[in-house]
Amino acid sequence: MARLNLTRPRLFGFGLAVASLAFAACGGHSSTPTPVSTATAAPTPTGSAPASLQSPCASTLGVAYEPDGGNGNGLHGIQVTHFEDNAQHLCAAVSPASTPVAVNFAESVGPFSFSQDVTDSVALLFNPGTNGYSYAQGVLGVSVAQLVPAGQVYDLSVAPTPEPSTSATLTPALITDATSVSILGDDTLGVALIVSPNTSPQSIVAMTGLTQLPLSYGNSLPYIGSTNTLKNPSSTSFGNVISTTDSTGASSVLVRGRTDLLSIGATTSANGYQFNIAAEDTNLGSNVPLRGTGAMAFSTVSSTRALVGGTTSGASNKLTLITGLPNAITETSSVVLPGTINSIAYTPSYGTYAVVGTSAGVVVVSGVNSTALTVLTPFGPGVTAFRPTFTNCNGTRSTMTNILSVAFSIDLQYLVALGVGDGVTCASGHNATLVAIPFQAAAGATPAPSTLPTPTPAPSGSPSPSPFPTFFQQNNVVAPPTNADYLYVH
Repeated sequence: MARLNLTRPRLFGFGLAVASLAFAACGGHSSTPTPVSTATAAPTPTGSAPASLQSPCASTLGVAYEPDGGNGNGLHGIQVTHFEDNAQHLCAAVSPASTPVAVNFAESVGPFSFSQDVTDSVALLFNPGTNGYSYAQGVLGVSVAQLVPAGQVYDLSVAPTPEPSTSATLTPALITDATSVSILGDDTLGVALIVSPNTSPQSIVAMTGLTQLPLSYGNSLPYIGSTNTLKNPSSTSFGNVISTTDSTGASSVLVRGRTDLLSIGATTSANGYQFNIAAEDTNLGSNVPLRGTGAMAFSTVSSTRALVGGTTSGASNKLTLITGLPNAITETSSVVLPGTINSIAYTPSYGTYAVVGTSAGVVVVSGVNSTALTVLTPFGPGVTAFRPTFTNCNGTRSTMTNILSVAFSIDLQYLVALGVGDGVTCASGHNATLVAIPFQAAAGATPAPSTLPTPTPAPSGSPSPSPFPTFFQQNNVVAPPTNADYLYVH
């Protein structure tokens, strides 16, 4: 493995001063994983029956995953909701009182991430010893919607033993409460990037062995050193990370704290990844501590652009398009939305539109692949913030007043939203609802009735078929903690 190094800023081809961070991802298929720390005993995970065997609409597409996030009322794991069948139709309505299938883990599950090719997954588990999410757990079966926590968990709060030789001149970073994780790369060269405001010393902690479990300590990537200083050297406290690799093979990483946004370039070599802190923006901090994706989203077609919700000054309703990544953070366009921004999702494959979950409803924005953001009204004339109506867990009609997370199905057909209805309280203690509706990703709009799926004609003499569902809901979903966005959909 190549040694991580922090060098004096120097001029690169684009005229940008950057700090170089080198990391070799020597986990994966071809190496022997470093043993997990043995200083503190970690629990052995247990799994439940595969979710797809328990679902009334079993499929490997159209699946939503929501970790308990500490709000499970005894549930320690990830709830699994199948909203689409293998024929790409929405699943039939479930009972308003039904509860999603859950895959059990040894402890409460917080931040959670898939690789882009859905081969690897890492969940961060609660550690009673640190009173935070400091256990890293590998998860198998994500590509077939059958989650299985696998391998010994890794304790991020304890120094690795033996210490990696590549970090002989560095103190391995320790985390007592991880707030975000993102997987960069796939099963052949995947690394889990983990951050937290309480990391000591402040660094990104990179884990390897995502396919060849158990997870192992890779290295720590510090934000600051004796020869490199950020604009806010006293505020290098970062709580959120997202990453992407586009079809050209270019990779970008965004790391966000309350006062700063960092852009980090990632390139591969024979030894693994080389990370370079390339740009910093002190306007696009989160202002408040966030967990999970941190109100950020990369374009699904280009690693050079992303959307960020909120600002360092506290404008929680401001959406900003940034371009020039990873070499620069250029604030290209911004727009003020109704409500606080909780979650952002680009339309898959096209990257032409984005959907934003806010405290006022679902908002659709165009211009995310160009230079000027515009709020659209696809749900009805003048409806800039769409609030789905649904039958709540008590059997009465409610309106979803706060959209906590948004996502798209992998086949581009459905928009998924997780939210809560005003005053809804369920016997399960899980008061959120997940809905899925048809959405044309290429047009940024809900489809007209004439373009909705048509049922297959019934055999002669059979009853006339009913139209396929155009709305799906699942009640009794665990609501995430305040300011947390954990939902994953594929």
